[in-house]
Amino acid sequence: MQPMSFSRTVSAPPEQVWQLLTDISGYPALFTKVEATELLTHHPFGQGTGWRETRSPYGEPITLDLCVTDCQPQVRYLVECHAGGHSVTEYRLVPRDGGRATTLQITYSLTGGPLSYRLGRILARQRILACIRENNTQDLLDIDRASTTSTSASGGKELRDVV
Repeated sequence: MQPMSFSRTVSAPPEQVWQLLTDISGYPALFTKVEATELLTHHPFGQGTGWRETRSPYGEPITLDLCVTDCQPQVRYLVECHAGGHSVTEYRLVPRDGGRATTLQITYSLTGGPLSYRLGRILARQRILACIRENNTQDLLDIDRASTTSTSASGGKELRDVV
């Protein structure tokens, strides 16, 4: 499957967006699609951070173990897991408007897996692509909402979308 990328610009500095993204225990309150998280490591967010996350991408809960495999604080990080195949998600924060706004870019890729899974992925391609789009788009909207709420509460400017 070719990598899929999603982005959204929010009216919050990269530091604030980074704080939201790296507060794993806060994911159920932040992300609409996340039902639960459990930290598997107990150190500051960075390479090696692991957690168990339960989402309902098709209306039914699925739980995955995720691990940060590369991290450049307040710039980008990679999360990997086994989701039928090898799943890699990159989160990249790009400062905008002199650091007062951030474009959050999410790039998702899925490779490999057993033959039966790869065949299923071909047969259900449209449903899988729709699920990936829906989940990543909703995550961006949730980050936007949370950062805008925090920015508004602290007297910052309103949200600005860039497509």
